[in-house]
Amino acid sequence: MRGRKIFGDLVPYGEVWRAGADDATAFTTNVELVASGKTIPAGRYSIFALPTASKWTLIVSKQIGEWGIPYPGERYDLARADMKVSKLPSRLENFTISFDATGTACTMKLDWETTRASIEFAEQK
Repeated sequence: MRGRKIFGDLVPYGEVWRAGADDATAFTTNVELVASGKTIPAGRYSIFALPTASKWTLIVSKQIGEWGIPYPGERYDLARADMKVSKLPSRLENFTISFDATGTACTMKLDWETTRASIEFAEQK
């Protein structure tokens, strides 16, 4: 954070964000997944986020290997899925992506500043 306000300032609300720095964030799965009712086939993708003050959307893009800015556009979107937004118990200086596994599902968490945006991925059966 380096003393900066992150969400709503450095990362503007209502604009697609690369969910990281520099290169677009890669996301690879070797099994078919479901997230918020959207199917994500096994493969390699880039992920982006569309944050607002009250709601976040995860964007899974078929375009890979690009620099994180600019967003390649909706024509490359494989899926858009709603994320859950919550408040972190304390400020987090560095942006972190983590996964919590539970059985055949896992929750991806995007944490930074005082915000957590999360989404559950389940293996498609």
